[in-house]
Amino acid sequence: MNQINQGGGDDEFFREVSEIDHDIENMKRNTQNIKSVHNRSLQDIDTQSIEYTQEELRKLSDDASVSNRALSTRIRILKGKVHGDPGRNAQAERVEKLYKSALIEYQKVVLEFQERVKEQIKRQYKIVKPDATEEELEQACNDGQTQLFSQAVLSGTRRGEAQSTLSAVQARHKEIQRIEQTIIELAELFQNMEQLIIEQEPMVEQIDQRGQEIQEDIAKAHTELQTAVTSARSRRRKKWWCLLIALLIIIIIVVVVVVTQVINKQASGGN
Repeated sequence: MNQINQGGGDDEFFREVSEIDHDIENMKRNTQNIKSVHNRSLQDIDTQSIEYTQEELRKLSDDASVSNRALSTRIRILKGKVHGDPGRNAQAERVEKLYKSALIEYQKVVLEFQERVKEQIKRQYKIVKPDATEEELEQACNDGQTQLFSQAVLSGTRRGEAQSTLSAVQARHKEIQRIEQTIIELAELFQNMEQLIIEQEPMVEQIDQRGQEIQEDIAKAHTELQTAVTSARSRRRKKWWCLLIALLIIIIIVVVVVVTQVINKQASGGN
């Protein structure tokens, strides 16, 4: 993932847009990979398998966290390079929406996994304490030290099975803690994007105002052009009327001169 520069022209700007589009597609693929490992993790039954899958998930989640933060930064920088250009602004808004949509999808995957892990812990808890209340089950999910579960191991009659189940539950608690950290990071990213929208509002208003001014200028220019065309046509009509009147005057003068000469010749011939 390349970091973008602060300057540059349209070619560089739209190249950065293309690269961000590509990174968003990678983000979507990473989300699907994480979802696939989530499903596999829920099928693990022994502690060793759970811990192995958890390590794989940790690496995938850490990579996703770094990539998502870097992508958020790139979009912030990109929006800072719009410089009031409507075309640039449209592209920046588009990639921002795509990013937020991908972020929401990732959040849904994480939250869904969190609920499924909690349901699994509740089922495992009931193995050693079938009469557990809903409050005890909720506390077992939320208790990072698994205190209630440990008590069930000490007091239960199926102590051997309870001990192995306890180990699995403890491993699941680590998973929940990692999920909660991921949820916090996602919330921060959403907050950053919302802050970006607030920061960009004056610029967007300026773009809208400038667009309105341009439309008004175009309308004014169109009106002035129509007035000029009408005036030009009127001048042309007056010009032709003047030319026609001048031609009629010349014809009248010629007729008068000719008639006068004819009359004079007739008068001379009579004498």
